[in-house]
Order: sequence, then C-alpha cells, then structure tokens
Amino acid sequence: MMKSLSRFLAVLAVLAPLPVFAADVSIDLNKLETQNGNCRLTMVLVNGRPAVAQSLRADLVMFGADGIVAKRLAVDLGPIPANKTIVKAFDVAGLGCEGIGSILLNDIPACQFADAKAAEPSCLEAVSVSSKAGTKFFK
Repeated sequence: MMKSLSRFLAVLAVLAPLPVFAADVSIDLNKLETQNGNCRLTMVLVNGRPAVAQSLRADLVMFGADGIVAKRLAVDLGPIPANKTIVKAFDVAGLGCEGIGSILLNDIPACQFADAKAAEPSCLEAVSVSSKAGTKFFK
C-alpha cells in the first residue's frame, strides 16, 4: 500500500509542472463573406489566460466541397490581451467563399504567452476551434 502511494505521489510530482492547455485560446470561425472575389474569414478569438498572447500564428488549409485542398494561408492572430475576446478578419485571395467546403487549423507553428518562460511546447493543443459560419472548422 505504501509503495503504491509513493508511486502515485512520484507520478504527481512529475506531472505537476506540466502546463495545462485546456482552452487557453479559442477560435470561432464566425463569418464568411465574399468580397471582390476573395473570401473574408471573420474569427472571434478568446484568450482565456491571465496573460497576453503575444504571438499566435495559424496555418489554415481551405478544402473545396470535393475535399481537395483549395488554398493555404498563414495568419497572425496575436497579440490577444489577457482574458479578452477580440475579432480579426482575413482575406483569402483568389478564392470565393463558395469554393470553401471546410477549413483545417493545420498547425499553430508559433505561440508565446507573456507568462511563459519559453515558447509553448505544443501550441496546437492550447487552441480549441468552433464554427458559427456554417462551414466546418476543425483541427
């Protein structure tokens, strides 16, 4: 019994310093609208941390209704103030919204929070996604 308890405590000691990623940042694909042949993506971003998201870059992949990659776009979502909701819009040049069947958050290649001593070990895990735009947004 004591051995099991000491093993359990040892595991807790190892896991305790690991960062918690649950919904640090949420990204909602809120609206798509075609403007001059381009699709404007409007996103609502919520930083749930008590620290500024200084840097947050997203790698987005747009798929056509046929499931074939139509476009890839890198966007800078930061900075996002601590415990704050903001709205950002991005244009997908040369692709109308009718050409987008779904959008993949392929990666978050860079993220940095003011309360972190170094870059986050897995930025993608720190982000949750949703969509109110009627277009699937997933990771």
